[in-house]
Amino acid sequence: MLLKSNYDKIDFNELYKEQKSKSSFSKKLAEDWDKKAPSFNEGVFKSQYAKDFISKVDFNEADSVLDFACGTGALSIAAADKVKEIYGYDFSSKMLEFATQNAKNFGIANIRFARKAFEDDWSDVPECDIVFASRCLEIDDVKSVLIKLLSKTKRTLYITFKVGGSFVDKEILEIIERDIEQKPDFVYLVNILFQMGYLPIVDYIKSIRHSSAPQSVEELIQKTEWSLGGNLNQDEILKLTDYFYSNKMKQQESMVWAFVKVDV
Repeated sequence: MLLKSNYDKIDFNELYKEQKSKSSFSKKLAEDWDKKAPSFNEGVFKSQYAKDFISKVDFNEADSVLDFACGTGALSIAAADKVKEIYGYDFSSKMLEFATQNAKNFGIANIRFARKAFEDDWSDVPECDIVFASRCLEIDDVKSVLIKLLSKTKRTLYITFKVGGSFVDKEILEIIERDIEQKPDFVYLVNILFQMGYLPIVDYIKSIRHSSAPQSVEELIQKTEWSLGGNLNQDEILKLTDYFYSNKMKQQESMVWAFVKVDV
């Protein structure tokens, strides 16, 4: 007997795609991350995030790791002494330059980095015991990428996905009086995985921001525009400028990431 419930009528991937298409947050391209790579690399190794992520991974009897969208290699480097081989892929060539140099700096020789995007042919991507997809699934069709990631997972897939639908602090949005359409958050991801037949286990990582408060108006504007994925208008710039010089500016809030474990 096939048992059904009313939520079987809901296609969570279609809901995800609909919300993603309406979201105020634009998709970052490889060239965007190429420009971001230097500051990202400086900050990611100061952050507690990689240590918190790795501490939640079960490496017992695992020999290989696939770190997709590896950035500048923080997770790959943190996992290097726990497995025999690691494969790190990213679509930003600049990120990979930093990742390769970082591995050399740490004296690590068991990581292979290569350029590849989610949309590319994955026929040459090896199957690994453990797969990481860390903070990287801001994509238009998440189910199609989950299928790819799971096809390369021998044992466990670990994903982090932002809790909440905005990359900009509520206070900043209120200051510039910007109404946004939220991005889909982790709840979509968990339900998509469940509808695919998996039983995802959810934990959380609170990511304390490694960077200090912006030291200039220009830096505040730049960070806000990066998070929003578009330019501020002149009125919004004036409001942020007044806010910066008001001495009321606070350290940006911490981000919370859902840590999703999927056994295959």
